[in-house]
Amino acid sequence: MRYPLAPVRASVLLLTAIVACSGWGTPTLPQGSARLPVSTLHELSGVEPIRLMDRLERADFELPASNLPPDEPIRRELVLDGDWSKEERGDKGVDLWSTTLPVRTSKKKYGKVPKGLVLYRGAEELRFGSLPEHLREGRWDIEDGELLLASATDPEDWEEPPVLRFSREAELQERINYEVSGLDAVDFVRWDLTLGIETRPGLLIPAPGSASWTVTLPPGARLDLGAALVPRRLLTGIESDGAALDVRVDGVSVRRLELEPGGRFQDQVIDLSAHAGREIELSLATETKGSADYDHVFVSEPRLLGPPLERPRRIVVVGIDTLRFDAMTQHGYRRDTTAALDSFASSAVLFEDALNSAPRTRPSFRTAQTGRQPLPAMDAETLGEHLREAGFATAGITANVHLVPRMGFSEGYDSWQYKNGEDAEVQLERARRWLDSHRTEDSYLFVHLMDPHVFYRAPGLHKNRYVETDAGPLDEEMNRWDVLRLADRDELTEENKAWLRARYDGEVHYMAGELARFVAWLEELPGQTLVVLHSDHGEEFWEHGSYEHNHTLYQELVQGLFWVRPPGGWAGGPHRVEAPVGLVDLVPTLLDLVGRPRPELDGLSLRPFVDGGQRAAQEALAQTLRARPRPVGHLMYDRERWAVVVDDHKYVLQTWSGDQELYDLGTDPGERLDLAQQDRDLSRWHRALAEATGWPVGEGWRVRPRSRDTAFALRFPSPVQAQLLDPESDRTRRANLEWGDEPETPLSEVGTLVVSADGLSVAFQPGPEARDGCIAVLGEGPLTGELRVGDETLSLGPEGGRSRLGALSVQVTPGVVILPQDSVRQRLEARSGRVGGEDDGAIEALRALGYVE
Repeated sequence: MRYPLAPVRASVLLLTAIVACSGWGTPTLPQGSARLPVSTLHELSGVEPIRLMDRLERADFELPASNLPPDEPIRRELVLDGDWSKEERGDKGVDLWSTTLPVRTSKKKYGKVPKGLVLYRGAEELRFGSLPEHLREGRWDIEDGELLLASATDPEDWEEPPVLRFSREAELQERINYEVSGLDAVDFVRWDLTLGIETRPGLLIPAPGSASWTVTLPPGARLDLGAALVPRRLLTGIESDGAALDVRVDGVSVRRLELEPGGRFQDQVIDLSAHAGREIELSLATETKGSADYDHVFVSEPRLLGPPLERPRRIVVVGIDTLRFDAMTQHGYRRDTTAALDSFASSAVLFEDALNSAPRTRPSFRTAQTGRQPLPAMDAETLGEHLREAGFATAGITANVHLVPRMGFSEGYDSWQYKNGEDAEVQLERARRWLDSHRTEDSYLFVHLMDPHVFYRAPGLHKNRYVETDAGPLDEEMNRWDVLRLADRDELTEENKAWLRARYDGEVHYMAGELARFVAWLEELPGQTLVVLHSDHGEEFWEHGSYEHNHTLYQELVQGLFWVRPPGGWAGGPHRVEAPVGLVDLVPTLLDLVGRPRPELDGLSLRPFVDGGQRAAQEALAQTLRARPRPVGHLMYDRERWAVVVDDHKYVLQTWSGDQELYDLGTDPGERLDLAQQDRDLSRWHRALAEATGWPVGEGWRVRPRSRDTAFALRFPSPVQAQLLDPESDRTRRANLEWGDEPETPLSEVGTLVVSADGLSVAFQPGPEARDGCIAVLGEGPLTGELRVGDETLSLGPEGGRSRLGALSVQVTPGVVILPQDSVRQRLEARSGRVGGEDDGAIEALRALGYVE
């Protein structure tokens, strides 16, 4: 989502746009080496940092039992019995009243009640939302820090005043007060704090308290840390009167930080070089300024650094949301959308055949951040964690609601900044600030750009740079569902669709200009900098009959950008790699370059293509890559399907129906001729999909129960594999489990399937929604079997069909089946025993984009 610009910023952006549109000021990078440089990123630049959080088991702690006022219990509700003001008189006797909202919230306006807030009148729970538009008795809303209430009378005159119940303040206090938390000291002090848009890992040391380590200081020792007071989630009542953090060496203070409520992180780099080479006691002591009430001090991860590095290692990964591979000038697009990046591209390695793992953000970035396929990536270590272990300072700067910390993306990052929908200019300025503050140490930054994503509202002249046709009923505020509704009603002309694509291209042009200036600035930093540009998915503009992304597995959505510029650049060409690669190869490549390979990753290291010291291995690697089947799937807004790309072909299989597609990408890059509809043997592609996913694929049966209450069994002459398919796989808009959506038909409501140990028998016990179920059976060769109900049996032939046995009716359909062995649901349930859980600000951002109803 993009927000209106302040007038001053708008004028600056307009000037920037005029410069970019005219072609002036496009930065040119220094000419790279005439030979592919030999990488030295694996060589340690200096003293590896000591992270004190890695030594918590050896630390000594002094912690107060509680920082709660002794006479004030943890608050779970507030009586709103005063200071109500009439804001608007209704025309049906119901007026609009307001009072200051007494709790912190992350947004100014909500379409759905924030999690943990409930308003009561006596025992009645009042309904939330839509004020002042719908003045109806008892309805309430939140807007810009005010609680709005529709009432025929002054709430101060109610017999029982309104009561606001809230849970988040109680949850916070139960976690950050030592005695109440029930945690041991190490687990208690290890915590993450979010202030504004930034989340940091660190130590919770309520005052008065301390954490102390015995440590030998490295040469040129410096202590890097930040500190802040933890804010309450209530805006009323007692709060901290301030506290202090005192850094001590052998009991002597070397730096004192004064902390006040409502402050930001106070960052400090403290010179300890006078004690270098000595074993000292390093203490972080927190002190009160009066009362200890709510004096919860947070210290962002303290690191002991060596002297500043003359030639630090630096890795910058730029992940670009919704950027089509073929929307780039360098990849043959007719418009000059990314011409500003010509200089960068000429000194980078461009992978021409890179595959994204999914046509949507979260699974693709999970793969890009872990080197694992999207499902195992949910529980895998991030690139931040790997490079943190290698001594790098780490940070992430993101602008997509799917990349919030609670989704696990921030693990391993010293700083994770998230602000939904920010422009490239803002994101890259934040990136500059962070990199500048770490310019003399090894550092890794992931920066995410959101600009090509809806809504297409590029600043200044970029917005309409390519517009040549009329918008018709379209406007820039429309999300995907708004546009699709117009298309479904045949209200969009080809000219209207061209307008939408032109607006998208304007976003790409704007972003490319900002990115070109950023990568040129990187060249000014000391040391060696490796830069990666990649996309997460593309965008469809009716190539296959629809719009936006997350609904098909065609190339316009899953072919990805993947550029790598080695330190210093390379001008020796050829620099376009035709070998088939994927996002899954990004992490193995970077870890290999820094000397930290991980054998358990799903991807392969592409180091021979970007490191002159390994050029001899290119051909062998290319052969391995060409033989490797690449999986793709995980779409959300159409029926579940899985694909494999290998030998320049793409094979697609739908889980529920068994529908198949096959395309020759070499002769038919637009995927117009479906070869699966021809009479041919597709078993080769079944084996390729099985190898790519690790799941059973082949000829079998789909068995659909047509009776609600009758249990039955299937018996086979040879062993089979069988699975109850999730009805969600047949929905065109499936539940977004990680955001708390509930499946329309839970699998448990369909029934229970038990396969015997020898694989010869499959027993089904129906649930109340049995007729929504589908049993997939996979065996060797054409299946034959026996249907059994009680003592009655019926033979089933390979042709399938509708079969009846007593009160039972089943439909048996032969075809190709896939038995998915993993899912988001399984991962969530294994982790916590449940799925979902809302984040109020994130849900609102998703709703604005049209991704949550």
